[in-house]
Amino acid sequence: MEKLTKKLLILVGPLMLMTGCQEHSDQRLTQMALQQTKIQAEQSRQMLELQQEVATGARQLVSADAQSRQEIVAMQHDLQIERANMAQRWDQLEQERKHIASQRYYDSVIAEVISNLGIILICLLPLIVCWQLLRQTVEPATENEVAELLLDDLVASKPLLFPQKPFMPENSEHQELSSDAPAQNRLGTMNS
Repeated sequence: MEKLTKKLLILVGPLMLMTGCQEHSDQRLTQMALQQTKIQAEQSRQMLELQQEVATGARQLVSADAQSRQEIVAMQHDLQIERANMAQRWDQLEQERKHIASQRYYDSVIAEVISNLGIILICLLPLIVCWQLLRQTVEPATENEVAELLLDDLVASKPLLFPQKPFMPENSEHQELSSDAPAQNRLGTMNS
């Protein structure tokens, strides 16, 4: 501000000297020169304040720009960290997926093997039973045991070895005998 005032004094000073000390018209010029000087000083002061405000605004803008750049750099850094974390989680997820896939494969293979072994065991059981039966030594039955078995079968209400014929009425027996008689007679005549 002082520089501006000095410049004005340098410009206005010679004008004042040139006009000298004249009566009324000189005073009016002097007053006008002083008023112009005051106006210019006020304008200079306003310009200076405006320049200071512009400089302050520019500093604030530069600091805000620097701060926003720092925030952008921090956000990019956070984004890179987050991407790295996501990549790590993706790798873990992929490993888990591969593990589950291999486990499913082996589980299905094991289930198939168990199923096939079960079928083989079911098929082998009758053969094992037959083998055990064939390996047993069977002692021949004695005459007493055979006789006892035959007697038990004859006395039983439902015999297994010798099933009984159902009882027929007497008339049917006589008819059977009578029908057998001619056959016997025929046999007897044929023999003789």
